[in-house]
Amino acid sequence: MAIEKREKFNFNIKNFEGPLDLLLYLISKNKKDIFEISLSELTDEYIQYLNEMNESNIEVASEFIVMASTLLDIKARKLLPQLEEEPQEDTISEEELLRRISQYKIYKEASEKINNMYLQNFGSFVKNFEKINFGKKTEYKGEKIDKQQLFNIYSDILFRNENKINKHAKEIEKIAVYEKYTVQDKVKQIVDYLNENKSMVFNSVFPSSCDNIEIVTAFLGVLELGKLRKVDIEQKYLFSDINVIRKNNDIIDIDSSKFNY
Repeated sequence: MAIEKREKFNFNIKNFEGPLDLLLYLISKNKKDIFEISLSELTDEYIQYLNEMNESNIEVASEFIVMASTLLDIKARKLLPQLEEEPQEDTISEEELLRRISQYKIYKEASEKINNMYLQNFGSFVKNFEKINFGKKTEYKGEKIDKQQLFNIYSDILFRNENKINKHAKEIEKIAVYEKYTVQDKVKQIVDYLNENKSMVFNSVFPSSCDNIEIVTAFLGVLELGKLRKVDIEQKYLFSDINVIRKNNDIIDIDSSKFNY
């Protein structure tokens, strides 16, 4: 008797990914279509399966127990007289559960197909390692070259490389390198000037002879001071001198490090 039970156990107990996997197995074992079988027929088999697991001291996951409760609920609703009460939101109908099993079957078959493709390297082929046989070493049998000839060849290579070098490379470096101006430095310069002179003619302190980048950077510094209401900026008409005046005749006390750009 014990042998028969063990054989039955070995036949039924498998590692299923979840309750839907188990239900799909039971439907396949009965050789029926998913939407042609009644879940009431599977309920007893499903419960029996869980009982065998308990008898064998195998831990049953909570999701399997929840599914067993759902199956019993569906079976009870089929056996009991139909009431006109509205169905509860947490109840699952037999049609809905069968739809989930059908959807799970599609996913599982697709997963198995992809896994088989992976095992077959997705239909790709790799060329086997090919051993390359190199020929025997050969010796140079041409005209012998003495040391003077080697020196002349090397000198000729150096001469050709020297002609390839751009002779104006240093001048290009001078053009590429320019002095870096920061708003922080220009704000400090303008503040120091205004604290001594109260007002400043921007065009005089930064004339057109200055570098364009320096003039633009200095003007940004003036705008920053104006935004902080430390100075008044005046220009009577277009292209006239720009006057920068210290506001309220107060000494400008400002941390130029705030303009770190």
